[in-house]
Amino acid sequence: MIVLGLIGRSDRTWSHDAAACLVVDGVMVGALEQERISGRRHAMGESADDAALALLTAHGLTPADVDAVGYAWGAPAEEDIRRLGSPLPGDVAVSPDHIAGVLPSLGDRLRSREVMFFDHHLCHAAQTYYMNPHATADVLVLDGSGGDCSTSLFHVRDGDFRLLERHAAKHSLGILYEAAAYYANMGWNAAGKLMGLASYAAPSGRRLMTFDSATGAFGFEPGSPMPARLTSEDGDEIAKAWLGMFEEQVFPYSGRSGNVFDYAGFAADVQLTLEELGLSLAERLHRLSGADQLLLSGGVALNAHMNRRIAEAGWYRGVAGTVAPHDGGTAVGAAMLTAATLGEPVRPWSTEAGLPVMLGPAPGPLPAGLVADLGAAAVRTEPDKVRSEAVDVLARGGVVAWFDGPAEFGPRALGARSLLADPSRRETLDRINRIKGRAPWRPAALSMTAEGFTGLGLAEPLPGLSEYMLCAHPVAERGRRAAAAGVHVDGTTRAQLVPSGTSFGLLLDEFGATTGAAPALINTSLNTRGEPMVLYADQAVALMKECPEVDLLVTPEYLVRR
Repeated sequence: MIVLGLIGRSDRTWSHDAAACLVVDGVMVGALEQERISGRRHAMGESADDAALALLTAHGLTPADVDAVGYAWGAPAEEDIRRLGSPLPGDVAVSPDHIAGVLPSLGDRLRSREVMFFDHHLCHAAQTYYMNPHATADVLVLDGSGGDCSTSLFHVRDGDFRLLERHAAKHSLGILYEAAAYYANMGWNAAGKLMGLASYAAPSGRRLMTFDSATGAFGFEPGSPMPARLTSEDGDEIAKAWLGMFEEQVFPYSGRSGNVFDYAGFAADVQLTLEELGLSLAERLHRLSGADQLLLSGGVALNAHMNRRIAEAGWYRGVAGTVAPHDGGTAVGAAMLTAATLGEPVRPWSTEAGLPVMLGPAPGPLPAGLVADLGAAAVRTEPDKVRSEAVDVLARGGVVAWFDGPAEFGPRALGARSLLADPSRRETLDRINRIKGRAPWRPAALSMTAEGFTGLGLAEPLPGLSEYMLCAHPVAERGRRAAAAGVHVDGTTRAQLVPSGTSFGLLLDEFGATTGAAPALINTSLNTRGEPMVLYADQAVALMKECPEVDLLVTPEYLVRR
């Protein structure tokens, strides 16, 4: 059975993070975000047609081969919706009348025009459940808003999803955090910036919102106007309520300062609030269920400091996320739930299959015309020589565009579409920041092997988090000196544990062996400001043309030099 899972609609302007997932005979074989093809960050108001077609083509399939389509959002409340009476939380709705919004350019070419609609948070839960190897687990979904809710607590056993508790959108952790980033003049979709800024000040100790793990009730600091203002479940209205509260209550932080560091203390308070909320919700879930394993999903699960505190709290033996906890990842959940609903045997990801990370299509041929236009030379090179040449450039302080095989799914560069640099050199980080248009105060992430964790004195990797850059790791003093450009002002790094034996892992090993340093490199996504990560080889060459500070483009078979 061929199944497509989707998120994103062209007939909904608020729709974002459009993505597609392809499942064949109960096994996820590919996933891709629409923005990688359309070139528009977050794919606002887009369907995932292009992503779906790219995945089908990569696997030798056509739209006519698709047996079923699942969508990661509840169905509109219309009379034409058919309810299946499924035991899944939120039921399952089916309609043939929404294919034009879900797949406008492909819908007429499918075997069936029917679309299965699933609860959005259920899709978040299914995504992390089926991308991890645990038959039994609790799942904590922390989102901006997903229909009529913002937080959901699930327990899953052998594919049976039970919704234990759900909390309304007005108590959204994600909206609180995004509104705070906007108030700090960082814009919307700037949660990562706020998390980085929070490390530049000590929190005052105030909690903008609280959660009681014993009673399951949200609360606010004494005298807060928020209980009276949070009367709507609309995300925009909730954000407006928080912005009004900030303007009145968080003195001396003004929403009109032009100096980002004026908001550092405010950011620290918001970050502390988020961490405490996440901890209390995880404790609440453990009280309700008592499972040994916790899985995280939803956009808030990208907060690396919160994740570490939850993992270290001790309620669960293991805490894990995935490569794509954000809304794009729900396409995976929709595909797997559709297959399961139609009777296909589906199961959690097998550890023998490696990490479910590089899920995009193949990179495509290197465009000779673009390379020539760049005034560069593309030299076909054996893999061992490719790594040696890349290490030589990195060791001399150069910046390498690492473009290797199928693309990562999700928002993190994990060794397929990366800009790399030596973490011992501040000047190379400055070069990367100029390429990316990033503020120099923002933290850089480190990718390293297990030997790199030991060599730099990092805290132990946390399985299920560290592989996906979902955890902030404290760094020992020797590591702060040796990899100063990759360690943030608070002495942590959002480190990626790179599996040994992979192409990226071999590069790290060779860098360490050649330089005598720890096998670790600064790793940031292969894109420029405002653009999504590149997907195909022509996009990588175009980026190199745009950015003269990129010294070398490395592909599996070619080295491209200026």
